[in-house]
Amino acid sequence: MVKAKKILFVLADGGRARFVAKVPASGDYATLETLDHAEALRDARAAARGAPAGRSFESAGPGRHVVGKEDASKETKLAFMGEVAARAKVLAHEGGYESMFLAAPTTLLGVFRDELDGEAVAGSLGKDLTKIPDHDLGRWLDSPSWVG
Repeated sequence: MVKAKKILFVLADGGRARFVAKVPASGDYATLETLDHAEALRDARAAARGAPAGRSFESAGPGRHVVGKEDASKETKLAFMGEVAARAKVLAHEGGYESMFLAAPTTLLGVFRDELDGEAVAGSLGKDLTKIPDHDLGRWLDSPSWVG
């Protein structure tokens, strides 16, 4: 009989994260812990709205352009992904998980993998599943397409 790997599922976006495990007896998913930094993300966006954009001259004429109005919340999201990765490593070691599965927007997946510092990753999905209820997660997480 083949024993199923014990996997910690980490569902994250730029301001929320859920750590989920599959319950062996029932096959259902259960949230173990959540992190919510949505307020810090809102504060970063509000601060950026108050800051005026820079202006640049066009070299071929008298026109000017707005510059530097990048995603103001990017630094906040990246810092949060570092915190999520650190907590995921602790939970994985404490819970005896063999690997992790990552579900996050594609723009954050690479950063998240880098923050894991070589921890075993069973697979990933470029999708925000943080708001999907536990009883609906099987539709996304039971798919063999993410394995690897």
